[in-house]
Amino acid sequence: MQDVQDMLPLFDSESPDPGSGVSSDPHEPGSGVSYAIDIDRCMHCGDCVRACPFGAIAAGPMGRTLRILEDRCTACGTCHEACPTGAVYERRER
Repeated sequence: MQDVQDMLPLFDSESPDPGSGVSSDPHEPGSGVSYAIDIDRCMHCGDCVRACPFGAIAAGPMGRTLRILEDRCTACGTCHEACPTGAVYERRER
């Protein structure tokens, strides 16, 4: 298991190019869709961090967990698709 501190260089991702094929607004505003990370299922592989085109996944307090930065996350689902353990999951507000 990798420590989140070892993955910190991965957190310096940039926004995608307009022609990259990555949608910056895949869900309608106010759709209530967001993503979260289940820390009990996370194995700290860094796949979600590498997959996120918006740099919306950051180390939590003390660098031991990952969290999704809601102000950067567009709910594109790329991190969810990249997660091999299902630790990144979709939340829908009711």
